[in-house]
Amino acid sequence: MKKDVKPTREAVLDSAIAAFGRKGYAGTSVSDIVQATGLSKPTLYYYFGSKEGLFCAILESAYDGSARRMEENMHGADGCYDKLVEAATGLFEFASAHQDLMRLVFSSMFAAPGEIPAQAVMIQPKRRLIVNMILKLIQEGQKDGTLSRDHRADEIVQAYLGAVSQQIRMWLLLQEGTLTRARAARVVKLLFEGAAAKPLS
Repeated sequence: MKKDVKPTREAVLDSAIAAFGRKGYAGTSVSDIVQATGLSKPTLYYYFGSKEGLFCAILESAYDGSARRMEENMHGADGCYDKLVEAATGLFEFASAHQDLMRLVFSSMFAAPGEIPAQAVMIQPKRRLIVNMILKLIQEGQKDGTLSRDHRADEIVQAYLGAVSQQIRMWLLLQEGTLTRARAARVVKLLFEGAAAKPLS
């Protein structure tokens, strides 16, 4: 007699990501999720509370997973610059391995009211994980003289994350090239050394 194997939480999230990816949050019904995940409605409600809870759990997994990959990559790196390269590489690696998830994350950032659940704002602290991680690196770099103090640390963070995330967005859109460490290093070098042949007046 074949035993019923309950899907792991990760497998459930992966299936739900695919379901939301096909129709969007508003267009995906609980029945769609049940069919995609293999869970019964009572089990779905037990673990996630609602469709809204499941969607928020997906976003949380994205922020937790990407932050964890970035931290793992930075482990053992020396200095602010190398750590920033490794952090970008970690984010590239996570995006490459979880393309559908990253599309959901980006779409949720720019979604109009009603397109995603209102309770999604509750995951804001998760978003801050990565921001605070990079902010700490920038502040350390300014303290040890690697980075200039002429610029605000929070604005450098925005420039860094903006440059790295734009690389991911364009890669997801065009599927050209690969998100490699070499690419991460080029982005960080461009950001911190600039493209000008000589200082701009």
